[in-house]
Amino acid sequence: MDYVFLGTGAAEAIPCYYCRCSYCNYARQHGGKDVRSRSSFRIDGRYQIDFSPDIFHQTSSLGLDTFELEHLFITHTHEDHFDLAEIIVKECAVEENNKPLRIYLSASGTVWAKKMMHAYAGQFSLSDQKRLQERYQFVPLEYFQVYEADGLKFRTVKGNHSGFGDGEYAINYLFELPNGKNLLYAVDTGWYSDETWDYLKGIGKTLDVLIMECTFGGREDRGFYVGGHLDVINFLIMLEKMSTLGVIGPETAIYATHINHKHHLMHEHMQQTFDQSDYKVTVAYDGLCINEVVQK
Repeated sequence: MDYVFLGTGAAEAIPCYYCRCSYCNYARQHGGKDVRSRSSFRIDGRYQIDFSPDIFHQTSSLGLDTFELEHLFITHTHEDHFDLAEIIVKECAVEENNKPLRIYLSASGTVWAKKMMHAYAGQFSLSDQKRLQERYQFVPLEYFQVYEADGLKFRTVKGNHSGFGDGEYAINYLFELPNGKNLLYAVDTGWYSDETWDYLKGIGKTLDVLIMECTFGGREDRGFYVGGHLDVINFLIMLEKMSTLGVIGPETAIYATHINHKHHLMHEHMQQTFDQSDYKVTVAYDGLCINEVVQK
């Protein structure tokens, strides 16, 4: 199985195409790890977390495709994580896998997504609309439950970040990988609610891999225990709480992702900042493959 960060940026990506701030200008001039497309993560060819507007760039630059994709886990309905127009580009394929695509969302997110699909499907005939419903199967999920997708078990952890759906909060997916290891993909979220902390504690397992957002990077003016999104300070506060509860341990591989341009820490400097902390954190970048970490 392949475990790859397809994208590690936030909603506007880096460099933001409307922006000429020093951060974006540096990324344009120097490229490399400071160029970040919208966040998405690949678990083998059959499973993927989120589907961004940058999927063409991500797959073509990495020599990948979505031919085998059968299970798509959507954290929430914001457009940088759920681009329905790009998802149904499958209709343009000359040769494809002829299998339905199951799209997992929160229950409230599913209601909103179905309205979006109805708007797109309106351009098709009634027979084609029925075919679309069969090919793109929305699977509503409740928070704090255990599910399975063709042998891949996962739990739905409620994040602290809203979506477009009525009362929707992002799902942070906790996967039990085929080799028995646990991976938590915690994008998007701020400081967890008490019910989420209690749930993670109640599971009684230490994570092998934690992938968590760090949207506002080096910002130091946002306070503590913030909702919505994290920064380095609040990322470390989250880790301290997770360590206290036994959710992470000394051997947990930790990655920071979903990073925007509204702060001062470029990739190298953010890594240096984490290196000075009490936790071993790797700042992820587009194309980072963590097969060896997950599979060892």
